Amino acid sequence: MPDKFTDVTTTGYGGRIVNSIKGVVIGLILFVVSFGLLYWNEGRVDLSNIAKTATEISSATVSTDSTLSGKLISTTGNANSDQIIGDNLFLNPDKFIAAKREVEMYSWIEKSESHNKTNTGGSETTETTYTYSKDWTENPKSSSNFKHPEGHENPQKSLDSYTNKVTTAIIGVYNFDPKSVALPNFSQLPLNSQNVTLNDGATLANDSYIFIKKSENGTFDSPQIGDLRISYHVLRLGFDGTIFGKLSGSKIEPYFDQDGNNLYRLFIGTRDQAISTLHTEYTTLLWILRLVGFLLMWFGLSALFGPISVLLDILPIFGTISRSVIGMITFLVALVLTIVTILVSMIAHNLIALIITLVITVGTIITFFVMMKNKKKASGGVERSNFIQ
Repeated sequence: MPDKFTDVTTTGYGGRIVNSIKGVVIGLILFVVSFGLLYWNEGRVDLSNIAKTATEISSATVSTDSTLSGKLISTTGNANSDQIIGDNLFLNPDKFIAAKREVEMYSWIEKSESHNKTNTGGSETTETTYTYSKDWTENPKSSSNFKHPEGHENPQKSLDSYTNKVTTAIIGVYNFDPKSVALPNFSQLPLNSQNVTLNDGATLANDSYIFIKKSENGTFDSPQIGDLRISYHVLRLGFDGTIFGKLSGSKIEPYFDQDGNNLYRLFIGTRDQAISTLHTEYTTLLWILRLVGFLLMWFGLSALFGPISVLLDILPIFGTISRSVIGMITFLVALVLTIVTILVSMIAHNLIALIITLVITVGTIITFFVMMKNKKKASGGVERSNFIQ
């Protein structure tokens, strides 16, 4: 059975015009959504600013300051627990705050690539190539969703990924809930005969993976469809970290401010490093969403003018030229609109900046009308003087 298939379809001129008109509706939706996304993005809260307002307390002794009860605090200390956990399967219990079992299955993976060709008369021929390859994946697709499932059948994954966490932990002398706090990134656990117990045909392939043969002739170096490999990522106990949350006696719980913003998070490192991480995350997502908003606006605008290019496709060269021209124009328009929307959104979300902008705007308008009125009076006075003379 070949692992590459090519399907060829042709859409008539009339059908393409109808599809382009439908695309106008989609384009309008994308265009409108882009403004909402950009506005919402500029109003997102930078949690690092909230974190900076947290009262820093010592983790060596429980605070006796009653004024801090229910308030946002941060403390830095050693993260620990009196519990040990594994994954209840192969990983032996050890000093982990959390342990993730990642299960991948050797599976068929479908990829598709399409090429379009506009024909004289306005019809369009689409050539789509489907390629099937084998690789490890944590989330194998059902073969029923493949374009050509015959000979590319994926069995049901027989073991799922799983994350286990201790139920109680401390940082210094303060308790926190590992199951609800946002934890730092896990690191991959090197595997050996001391930290894993193998059963049910599982073998230790190397220091990164456990291999489970599900096929007849599969090996780790030459796996077959359905075979499994397992790796572990863990967060060990005993690291020096910083936690942000609400102080409640000897416990640190989830903190919500008056606007509903939540800050309950554990970091590896100092308070300053934690705040820096929060700000970096905010800034990174800010620019990603700005780019997404711009692309939505650009694609939306392009789709609005899609029918023009399709109508001109009766002679393909005209359609190609129109797409290039429309693409460049809508790119520039989308870029300008994106920048203006971002600036307006920044002002709208900042009360002080909004007030200043309104004062300047009103002042400018008043000044303009006063100048026009004075100019009119001066002009009238000159005319009367000339008339008397």
